[in-house]
Amino acid sequence: METQKSLPPMEVKHAHIELAEAQRVQKTLLAPGPCPHMFYGVKENRRVYGRVTKGEEYEYYEKLLALTNLKNKTSRRIKAELMAAAEIYTKRIIQIWVEICGLRTFKDQDGVYQGWGPPGDFMMMRVGDFVRELEKKYGRIIMQHDCKRGDLGATMIGYYDRFIGSLWDKLAIKHSYLKYDTMNIQVYMGKDVALLDEVKKKNYIPAQGLKLMREKGKGIIIVDVTSNDTGPEYQEQFIPERGKTLQECVAEDVGSWTIQYGLINDELSPLGLVTGCTRRSTGRIRALCPTGTFWDPGFGNQGGKFENVMLDLIRIGKWNGQGAIFIDETSKMYCFEKKFGGTGKVADMEKCALRAVNKFRELEYEAYQAPEVKDAGIRYPF
Repeated sequence: METQKSLPPMEVKHAHIELAEAQRVQKTLLAPGPCPHMFYGVKENRRVYGRVTKGEEYEYYEKLLALTNLKNKTSRRIKAELMAAAEIYTKRIIQIWVEICGLRTFKDQDGVYQGWGPPGDFMMMRVGDFVRELEKKYGRIIMQHDCKRGDLGATMIGYYDRFIGSLWDKLAIKHSYLKYDTMNIQVYMGKDVALLDEVKKKNYIPAQGLKLMREKGKGIIIVDVTSNDTGPEYQEQFIPERGKTLQECVAEDVGSWTIQYGLINDELSPLGLVTGCTRRSTGRIRALCPTGTFWDPGFGNQGGKFENVMLDLIRIGKWNGQGAIFIDETSKMYCFEKKFGGTGKVADMEKCALRAVNKFRELEYEAYQAPEVKDAGIRYPF
């Protein structure tokens, strides 16, 4: 990457183009989260995941845990049982989503896997490998990773290489432990976090973010509008010098970077934004970042609504009605639970998952029929 400014449009088919295509295959913007939560108490974990005391998964975690500082053998056995059961459950729900529900896009959560301790990284890797095996049979599956990294340039390279890069630049080894298509970052330490420019001051820092997008087709999502209750305390602060709120400034900057670094291909940018679905959108964020793909978390447990995000969908061109993922993690992951409309029986997971996904598709279709959505020129894309 010799020049980082005024670059010609990229030619690589990046992850957000493939995402949009996958959404047309699955006929929904839904991206459930294969996130195996660790619940409070051994009994509750066993109620959800069952109990696995033998087999490849159990033996794998038993040996892995023996390498950690968890020295008590009874504790290691219990932890190995739970991790094996959680992995099997996660793989099963993914298989149901792909084979029965026809889904091809997912977004998991780094913090959920980290909650299992260091072995959680191995579970995350194994689940990712399982998805890529399914991909060989069913076609392209987009895996998006919610890790919200935001650090100094030299440190960000490690995060980029960990989640969407490989060992090639450092070790000349063609291997990725985690084969994600996209990840998200926070730029509140400044634009340097995105690594769009080479830095040659004290230590040389390559434009790793730009390289991963332009050469490898990866997607990078910038945290902007979050779905948590107190997000507006910062994100909606008005910046007088720019005449915009902080979240509008971020959206405007990401939109300008897309042009500056030649990141548009097939009417979409590999850059995008997190724009939670718990507050009503006006279309302002889309106007500031017209080619970005937006992550809309908050469906399910946080009470997000379709009508809150519809006006931020793309309004013109090839991808009219798209340009976003609708994230529903917990209620889709544990769809058998009565509080999520299920039967309360884990054995009914397949039936409950299909019903939950089909219901989501129905509600999504209804959201596209709202007068304000139609008036904005947004059409149902499926």
